[in-house]
Formats: sequence, structure tokens, C-alpha cells
Amino acid sequence: MPQIEWNALWEWGKNLLGLLAAAGIVIDLTPHIKIQPVRALIGWLGKQLNRDMQEKLDKLAKDFESHKVDSWRSEILEFANSCMNRRKHTKEEFDHIISVHDDYAEYVKTNKIENGQVDLAYEYIEKLYQRCLEKNSFLVVRPDDEDGEE
Repeated sequence: MPQIEWNALWEWGKNLLGLLAAAGIVIDLTPHIKIQPVRALIGWLGKQLNRDMQEKLDKLAKDFESHKVDSWRSEILEFANSCMNRRKHTKEEFDHIISVHDDYAEYVKTNKIENGQVDLAYEYIEKLYQRCLEKNSFLVVRPDDEDGEE
């Protein structure tokens, strides 16, 4: 049975690895060659080392997205509720809630989720907005109407 020379095998492996690294660097730096083995290897290694962090970032992004959508939904529903309780709003407040609804509607469409309550509340807001436009009955705040500062 032949004896394996581990030191010679180790040296041969190191030399081969060095040769592959040098060839990879040359290939990476050559502009005419489209493959980039060293960059691909470094990228793969980086992804493996940062996998836990990436999972945490993905979860955080998902939580943030969920919070943002809930915030839009709440703002629209609260505005509709205050209108139903006969609170008057300025045109700017209506314009803001319309903008919020546009963002919300785009998100719902893109992510294919349902929003039944918001649809009904927004229909009410649209009708009230139209009525306020026709009658010019938006809340108007004038500097002399504000309390407290004299």
C-alpha cells in the first residue's frame, strides 16, 4: 500500500489554489471576458456570511410595510369617521386624504389585497368632497379666527 505524502499534497493544493486565484483575477480584470469568477465567489461568500442579517432586514422591511399600510388605512377611516360626525375639514385636509388614498390604492392594486372598509369610507369622502366643492363649504381658517394668541 503506497504511503501518502501529506505535506507534498498540501503544497500541491496550495499551488493549485494560488494558480486558480491568479487566473480568476486575470479573468475578472480582462474587459472582453464577461464572466467574473472572483467577484462571484466573493459575492456568494458575502451572502453566506450575512444571511442572518439579511433575514432580519427582510422581516423588518415587511413589518415596516405592514405598518405603513395600516397607517394609511387608519388615517382614511378616521377621516371618514370625523366627517360622519359632522366635523368640517379644510380643502387641504381633503387633498391630503385623497393623496393618502391614492398611495393606499396603488399599494392594494400592486399587492392584490382586499380593502372593503376603506373603499366604502373613501366613497363617502369623495361624495362629501364633491358636495363641498359645489357649495364651497370647506372649513376656512383665518388668522383672526385662531384663539389664544393676542
